[in-house]
Formats: sequence, C-alpha cells, structure tokens
Amino acid sequence: MKKKPKEALAKGLSLPRDVVFGDFIITLTGNEQVMIENYKGILSYEENQIVVQGNHVVLRIVGTNLVIQYYSMEIMKVTGEITRLEYA
Repeated sequence: MKKKPKEALAKGLSLPRDVVFGDFIITLTGNEQVMIENYKGILSYEENQIVVQGNHVVLRIVGTNLVIQYYSMEIMKVTGEITRLEYA
C-alpha cells in the first residue's frame, strides 16, 4: 500500500502526527478534567455535552455539570464529571 504524502513527510522528518495533521491533543485527568489542544471551534455547549470541532473529526465530551473553565485559540479546559469522549 502506498503511503500518503503527509504521512511519508511526518515519518521521514520524525514529526509528531498532531503537528502534521492538526490532530487533537487530549489530556484527561481522571474523570473530572480534560484539556483539548488543536481544536477549531465549539459547536455546542450544554451542561451534559460539549461538542468541539477539530481538523478532521468532531469530539463530543459527555458527562454532567460540564463547564468550559477557559479557552484560547490553542487550548480549552473542561471540568465536570466526564463519563465519555466520542469521536465522529
């Protein structure tokens, strides 16, 4: 199978996948905090669900008492009782 040009570039230069493809970087601390990097925008924000747009996928954070503690162009911090993360 032939590799795609970006995949070959990433492997050849030993670059992290998130840098080349703009993938999410997600840091989950227990079930109470998630840090999301490389997101494009917030699609919906409710107490039991937050939906975030990435470059190639949509991330759905599901739980209770979810709050976006802060966000910037680079990173977002969500707290609450996180029950699952879903990709679409």
